[in-house]
Amino acid sequence: MCGIAGFVDLVGGRELAVDRLDAMVEAMFDRGPDGRGTSRQAGVALGMRRLSIIDLAGGQQPIENEDGRIRVVMNGELYNHEALQRELEAAGHRFRSRSDTEVLVHGYEEWGIDGLLARLNGMFAFALQDERRETVFLARDRLGIKPLLYAERDGWLLFGSSHDALLASGLVEAELDFDAVELYLLLQYVPGTYSPLRSVQRLAPGHLLEVRGGQARTPRAWWSLPSQSLDDAAAASASERRSDEDLVAEARELLADAVRMHMVSDVEVGVFLSGGLDSTLILGLMREATDNTIRAYSIGFEDQRVFDESAHARAAAERFGATYVPQLFTAQEVLAQVDVLTRVLDEPIGDAACLPTLLLSELARRDLKVVLSGEGADELFAGYGYYQDLPPRDPGFVRNFDRGDDPGFFARAFKGAKRGTMTVQRSFHGKSAISGFPYAMSPDFIAELVRRDTARGVDAGARIAQLEAQWQGSSTSPLQRALRVDASSWLPDDLLMKVDRTTMAHSLEARVPFLDWRVANFAFSLPARLKLSGTTGKAILRRAFAPLLGERFEKREKHGFNLPMHAWMRNELRDRVHARLVDACPNWLDRPCVAALLEAHHSGRASLERSLWSLFVLVSWHERARERVRAAALVGGAA
Repeated sequence: MCGIAGFVDLVGGRELAVDRLDAMVEAMFDRGPDGRGTSRQAGVALGMRRLSIIDLAGGQQPIENEDGRIRVVMNGELYNHEALQRELEAAGHRFRSRSDTEVLVHGYEEWGIDGLLARLNGMFAFALQDERRETVFLARDRLGIKPLLYAERDGWLLFGSSHDALLASGLVEAELDFDAVELYLLLQYVPGTYSPLRSVQRLAPGHLLEVRGGQARTPRAWWSLPSQSLDDAAAASASERRSDEDLVAEARELLADAVRMHMVSDVEVGVFLSGGLDSTLILGLMREATDNTIRAYSIGFEDQRVFDESAHARAAAERFGATYVPQLFTAQEVLAQVDVLTRVLDEPIGDAACLPTLLLSELARRDLKVVLSGEGADELFAGYGYYQDLPPRDPGFVRNFDRGDDPGFFARAFKGAKRGTMTVQRSFHGKSAISGFPYAMSPDFIAELVRRDTARGVDAGARIAQLEAQWQGSSTSPLQRALRVDASSWLPDDLLMKVDRTTMAHSLEARVPFLDWRVANFAFSLPARLKLSGTTGKAILRRAFAPLLGERFEKREKHGFNLPMHAWMRNELRDRVHARLVDACPNWLDRPCVAALLEAHHSGRASLERSLWSLFVLVSWHERARERVRAAALVGGAA
């Protein structure tokens, strides 16, 4: 696990000043405090920070092949690296370490880039340089567990695990991409290949970017989620029909093997434990895989307004003989993390659950470097309640927003606000995506709120409709389409980004066994009845692991971290949010619109904590990005 960064000369004959690469690497210190490494060869620079997990003594990067002409830096872990190393050694390759990263250079030599990627099981983002072919490959894992960003500036292709790394280069400005900003305000996260910065792009999950001969090619997909399930006639030939009993048995085998593989480590592996179905199942499978001590980390809250699962977590730890490590937090301790959070988030994420995840990461890092976590089960196996009532509709974002549950709701909430605000705001109440994921604002209100410095193209509603049409695939099953939308956006761009940023802020590696690609393939092949049974989600998991879990955990409904943001915005956070959003309102936001939002929430006429928290995080993040640019201007050297 680490952070990676670097650049490629797209013009030829140039070298970027070494202190710029060093600045990019040091900007990711928290991602890898155990070491650093750099390489500068043939117009390509590679850098990394290391959090040592596998081969503690010999895994320094960059890592080269036998003749030193192929080199790589990687962020992540390859869980099947031992089997691949044995296969490559049998083919004549000589390894210098036990590092999982070294598999990449020899595997590329033996199988080519596509053959290599097809064999990898893990979470990763890597940059591989083939000096002989004057080619650099940037690749990201199938489900988007690890981030990878890139930008073309002044004849350089820059890349890194974080926006901070790119900003530290001194070549990337903190100019906002207002298309991305509007999508963020709609969703509370930035989706797809967008970045909140105008010059930066994300490499999409399961995609590969090739730079050859000074030319960066269009990224291409090397893997994608299955589109059709056994509910689709085209995928349900007689040879593919299997009994439910066979599918349940396969679920048991796949998940047990995924957890075993995710425990491969030269350091202790713990678990984030909420006491819900997903984390309890992971703990149970960990116990089946090892007799060693397993530390299970859980947090609770003294504030009675917060749903507290710590009693369930304790019971789960006792059931499986884990060492239970809890901590109870007051509201003041949680709120003290707000300023920390806005510093460590590398991009705006308006999900308030970032706060408890940050606290949980700090707790676990006191003892160890690696934890398993339950992300992905809901998006693969239909765990959210909103999947229960999916209409068989086409992408209908604009139509959804045109319907108003209560046309007068926001007219009343914004009585006396600036002209237009009270009419455009009324339409977003309770609206949602194809999947049922609730949007935070209407496109019309966002258009009034954001003062763009560029000509407006299509609005946020039309853009997200286009993205959803791509994500939902060709399935005839409404549930399959909904799951694909969430697994293509909400999962990698919010949940996994949240986990990556908050755990890495404390130099902690979080692994997600439900997102083993074999499990994902299997889940998306299942018929809907094995995911959603009546009003019960994750049906196949409950059925497959009922004996392991016991009735208490097998029947548990889903609960999340439901922080009392509604009340905090009116009380404890009120002055801080007002100072950031109104007193120091940036010139790209319409101040009267922001003031109207605050006044409506504070007066009790509306509950707008999602919108206000998202705005607060966005503005705080952007100010920090601008500080990064100012600091980078002090870096010596020149391109």
